[in-house]
Amino acid sequence: MGFFDKIKGIFGADKKESEERTLANLKVGDIVSCDLTDYEVAGITIYRGGPRQRIGYLLNDAGRKCFLLVESQEIIRSYLYETIQARLENPDAVNYEMIYDGVSYYEKVRGESNVNTVGTSAFNTVDPVYWWMHVADSGQAMLIEWQNGETIFRIGTQVKPEHITIYAAS
Repeated sequence: MGFFDKIKGIFGADKKESEERTLANLKVGDIVSCDLTDYEVAGITIYRGGPRQRIGYLLNDAGRKCFLLVESQEIIRSYLYETIQARLENPDAVNYEMIYDGVSYYEKVRGESNVNTVGTSAFNTVDPVYWWMHVADSGQAMLIEWQNGETIFRIGTQVKPEHITIYAAS
C-alpha cells in the first residue's frame, strides 16, 4: 500500500460511493419529491411477468398514502396514484369501460404478475396479482389490482420522471 493509498484510507476517500438512486432502484426509507410533496418509500412491489418491468412504491406523507408505479421498457413511465374506496366481488367484474366519479376510463392494458415485496405491501408473494390499467380521455389513469379476493382501486395521473426528485436514505 502506497503513501497516497494510506492517506485516502485515513480520510475515507476509498469508501464506495453510494449507488445513485433512480426510479428503478428506490429503497425503503428513500424520499421521493413530486408536486411539492415529499413522500417516504414505505414499501416496494416488484411485478414479474409480461414484457414490461413494473415496480410499485407505496409512498407515505404524514399518513397520506400514495402509490408510484414505474414501468420501464425503452422509456420510463411513471404514474402517481391515490387509493380509492371501491370493491369488486371477483376479477370478472372488471369491464372494458369503468366509470368513477363521473369519468369514464377505458382499458389500455391488463396482466397477471407474480410479485416480490419489501416493506409494506397489500400483496403476498405466493399468489398472482391480476391488474388492469384504464385511461380516461383526460389522461387520468385507473389501476385495478386483485389478489385472493382483495381489490385495490387507484386513481392518478402520469408524472414525468424528470419531475420527480429522489433523496436516498442514509
